[in-house]
This record gives sequence, structure tokens and C-alpha cells, in this order.
Amino acid sequence: MDMSMTMPMATTATATGATPSSTMDMSGMSGSGHDSAMPMTMDMSQMAMVFFQSVTSPLFAKAWTPAGPGAYAGTCIFLIALATLHRVLIAVRNLVFETAPHGHQKLDPDEEEAAYMRRYGRSAGVLARVRRALHDNPFRIATETARALSEVVVGGIGYLLMLAVMTMNVGYFLSVLGGIFLGAFLAGRFGTSDH
Repeated sequence: MDMSMTMPMATTATATGATPSSTMDMSGMSGSGHDSAMPMTMDMSQMAMVFFQSVTSPLFAKAWTPAGPGAYAGTCIFLIALATLHRVLIAVRNLVFETAPHGHQKLDPDEEEAAYMRRYGRSAGVLARVRRALHDNPFRIATETARALSEVVVGGIGYLLMLAVMTMNVGYFLSVLGGIFLGAFLAGRFGTSDH
């Protein structure tokens, strides 16, 4: 089996310095032990490793490829809105789920430690701390389902934003950053740290 791989690259320079027609020929590769070679050509835009500017970069699917500057601007506005929504949802999640449960008031750390010592004594071990945590945070199916669903929505939007940034399109990247700024500006006081 021939394990050598040649990857000649044909690059065409344009007036703007970009190389949209650059291709990589991988016809020297053989697959799964067969002697026949499968020719494969990849555009450099499919494996971009540097930021580039293009108004026709697909987003999430080939069907979502802006046809011109207006559609590209609309896509950037969508990314700004999505990133803003992401930050606002994180703030809402923090407001709803990070507060003390009903019937339990949060103490400052010094008072909380003193209450812990009174309740469990100095010899209390890990088991007592776990018991205390379970008592202070009882399991409720409705609450945990809502918490899990909110995590799925926040995580899904975060991954969509990550995919937009991974296109390496400068406009998409700056749109995501602008949305994060706007979301933190609107809801940052509610604690939008994503942890």
C-alpha cells in the first residue's frame, strides 16, 4: 500500500490579493487499501485558515449563502441579534436559576460558614456538606427540566455562534462580537458570565 501523499497547490492571484480559486489536488491519495485513486479537489475557501472578506460566504448551510451585499448585511444583522439573544438568555438563566430557592435565604459567606459549623460541628466531613447541599437545593422535576432546557437553548445558540465565527469571515466575526457587546450592554448587570 502506497502511503505517500502529494498535495500540489495551484494558486491564482487576483487584483485584491485574495485567492478564491486556489485548489488542492489530492488525487495521489488511496483509500482503504484499494489501489485505485480517488481524485478530490478542495477550494481554499473550504479550508480557510485566515480571516477573509466575502459577501457570499455561506452560513450554517449552502442554502444560506448571501447573494449580494444586501443579503450579507441581513445575515450580519441576524448574527448580531443571535449573539445579543444569547447574552440576554444567559442573564435570564442566571436570574431564574442562580437565586436562592424559596424558603431559603442566602447568607453572606461568613454567616453561611458559621451556620454550617453550628449545624454540623467541626468534625463534619464531606458527607455532611453533600447532605447540606442537597437540603439547600432540593430536586424538583419542573425546575430541573426548565434548567436543562434553558442550558440546551443557550448551548445550542452558543454553538451556532461558534460555527459562524469558524467560517473565518470577518463580517460574521465582527457581527458576533458586536452582538456580544450589545447583549452585555443590555443585560450585563444581571450577570451574563457563561459558566
